[in-house]
Amino acid sequence: MTAGWLNSENSEGPTLVSSRDALSSGYCDDETVESITNILAESEQGVTDATETLEKLQGLLEQIRHTPEGADRISRMNAFVRTLGRADNLAAFLELMRTSLKSGRPSEHDIAERSRAGRAHCIYGWAGQSLVLASENKAIASTTPAGAGVEEFMGYPVAEWHASIHIWQPNPEAQGFESTKRLEPGAIVEPAHSHPFAFVSYVSVGEMRQSIYQETSEAMPAGATDRYQDVALERVDGVWPPHQEYVSSRLRTAEERVLLKQGESYFMSNDQIHDVEVDRKTAADRPTITLFLCSETTRIANSYMVPSMAEFHRDNPELTSRAKALDPEEWDAKLDATARYLRGESDHLRLGEVFECGSSYAFMNV
Repeated sequence: MTAGWLNSENSEGPTLVSSRDALSSGYCDDETVESITNILAESEQGVTDATETLEKLQGLLEQIRHTPEGADRISRMNAFVRTLGRADNLAAFLELMRTSLKSGRPSEHDIAERSRAGRAHCIYGWAGQSLVLASENKAIASTTPAGAGVEEFMGYPVAEWHASIHIWQPNPEAQGFESTKRLEPGAIVEPAHSHPFAFVSYVSVGEMRQSIYQETSEAMPAGATDRYQDVALERVDGVWPPHQEYVSSRLRTAEERVLLKQGESYFMSNDQIHDVEVDRKTAADRPTITLFLCSETTRIANSYMVPSMAEFHRDNPELTSRAKALDPEEWDAKLDATARYLRGESDHLRLGEVFECGSSYAFMNV
């Protein structure tokens, strides 16, 4: 197993295409695959109960966190999301979450309860984004130190790793912002943004497209068809207001609308600027589902917003206060419906029929 894609001669680092191709075709740690397979098999055989199984998976995540930054870490992260994120395994994992949350005293199902109690389920405008596993939150020898002021800005322990499931379906009340430049009718596109951490993501069901961008101060050549050609965006610090900076910026496209299909995975560093694009019609009934594992937070991310979204953020500095956790019944129903969709027992998933999101804000351009 080589890391040629990671040690690219390209001064701007590995491309999304090279990352996708490498991680989807064997750049995967065998030990991690075997560990997850055995943990899930023991659960299915009744050797461990639901809570014990979740604790073992969390322990494995902690082991991966002890891997120094580099090729081996990415290989283990990839093995984690590719194995646990496989549609049948992810459905079984969600059933474990349901069972754990219903059994024993609250202190006996901390992992499932933390996931349920998250407040990010709908606030982005997507109907299903949920943290499902987290590591310990103290820095260790392999933790890359965060930049000055990052932990204060982010508001959580930055040494912690997270695994999250993302269901790419707009909630029915979601009102995105009009894109100032888009060539693809019928698409929903996130604002271009970077992340505060590196991550690996796996497509469990469906497909999506992603583009990679770079900031530029140069004018686009005449006749170019770049998505953000001649468009003034506002670069802000982080995703949520209040922001400390609003800076007029321009982007050029480095990789355009790269297709990511079921069974494929990719790595993204924390300095890459990207967006996610899904088809609106497909997402309403048959959404793409991904499993995402991020490493420690080391920097403050940037988002590149159309003027109307930036203005909304200026006018709504307490936007995140609208976020709320799902109640236990809603949470159970969400997991049940998602697991049935992942197993192919249902040919559609409409989360807006399962619970109410309670917010119309959407971090997306339409």
